[in-house]
Amino acid sequence: MDRLKRIFALLPHLLLRDLKERYAGSTMGVFWTILQPVLFILLFWLVFSQIMKIRIHTETGQIPFIAFLLSGLLPWFALHEGITRGSSSIVEKRQIIKKVMFPAELFPITSVLSSFIHYGIGMLLFLCAFFIWNKGVSLIQIPLILILLFIQIVLTTGITLILSSLTVYIRDIVQFLGLALQGFFYLSTILYPITAIPKDLRVIIRLNPVTPLAEAYHSIILYGRLPEFIDIFYLLLITVLLFSGGIFFFRKLKRGFADVL
Repeated sequence: MDRLKRIFALLPHLLLRDLKERYAGSTMGVFWTILQPVLFILLFWLVFSQIMKIRIHTETGQIPFIAFLLSGLLPWFALHEGITRGSSSIVEKRQIIKKVMFPAELFPITSVLSSFIHYGIGMLLFLCAFFIWNKGVSLIQIPLILILLFIQIVLTTGITLILSSLTVYIRDIVQFLGLALQGFFYLSTILYPITAIPKDLRVIIRLNPVTPLAEAYHSIILYGRLPEFIDIFYLLLITVLLFSGGIFFFRKLKRGFADVL
């Protein structure tokens, strides 16, 4: 209990420091946190909505491809960066871990939360624009989005705890991670709807944990409905397993951090 209190007490300070370090030396500083997602959304809107004019056909009608894309892509960016930065966080902070008695798990957790704050601003801007275009938002959508976001943070934290502890002993994990994440991205329904996939391949695509996550965001944001039961059940199962495994792995492996680092 005392350790948890210490972690929660230190977390805001580390999170603020991480956000400051992200733009250290930059003239515009934290302002980039807002400017970057705005420019990103405008660029995608120009390419896909005004130039290519791609639309997604669903049972409820047509929706702009930009809305379909961003509803899954922005959460993916947060997950991708959280895992990428978090997996190397222990190695990068080795000087602190070797010299000070410090809760090492704070570093990967901070990386995850920092990434979600960074891309959460872009997600908020997109949601506001989409709901204005859609002429309204149902009362159930906002709480469902927040619950799904919480599930995603827990899922990302579990993955990051596993990878960050293993990276201390196997540094090649960081190099392999980029390829693995790229595979998870393209084999998910972020870029295309599930209906565009041949039926004999849908089982494989659905086994990818990113797919039920993307499908849940699509269902809640675009269609204003609850995610499919099988998607949310599988997502919760994977989240619980990875988060529990992350805590277990980290506790077992961190005993040798100081010796290896």
